[in-house]
Amino acid sequence: MMENPDPIKTLMERHIGLVDELDLLKITIDRLKKRFSPHLIEALKRETLSFLKSMEHHIRCEEEALFPVLEVALGSKREQTISMVRDHSNLKEEIERLRTLITNLEIENLEECKKIINLVDTIIASLTDLFSRHINNEENHLFKLAKEVLPEKELIEIEKRMQGIEE
Repeated sequence: MMENPDPIKTLMERHIGLVDELDLLKITIDRLKKRFSPHLIEALKRETLSFLKSMEHHIRCEEEALFPVLEVALGSKREQTISMVRDHSNLKEEIERLRTLITNLEIENLEECKKIINLVDTIIASLTDLFSRHINNEENHLFKLAKEVLPEKELIEIEKRMQGIEE
C-alpha cells in the first residue's frame, strides 16, 4: 500500500538539503581563503551553480504548487503566503547577485578573484541568514497552517504539481 503523499514533509526535507548545500559552500570558501587553488575555484563554481538550481526549483515548487492551493483554502486570510512570496523575492535577489559573481569568476587575475570570493562569502552569509529566517517562518507557521486546512485531496494535488516542476 502506497503512503499518502506529504508535500509539506518533502519541502521540509528540501530545506535541510539546501541548508547543507549552503554550509558546504561556506566550507569551500573558507578553504579558498586559506589556500587559493584553481581546483577549489572550479569546485566553488560547480557547487554554487548546483545550489542555485536546487534553490530555484524549491522556490518554484512552493510558489507554483503549494501557495496557489493554500491561498484558495485560506481565502482572504492569505497574509502568510504573501509574506513568504516577499521572502522569496529577497532570496531571488541574492541568488541573482551570487549567480552573476560566480559566472564571472575567473582565476587569471588573482587579486580580482580574491575580491569576488569575499563578495561571494558575504552573499552566502546573507542567503544563509535570509533562508534560515524564512525556513523558521514557513515551518513554524505556514506549513502548520497548511496541514490544518488542506485535505488529503489537496495534498495529493500539490504533490503532483511539485513532481511536474522540472529541476
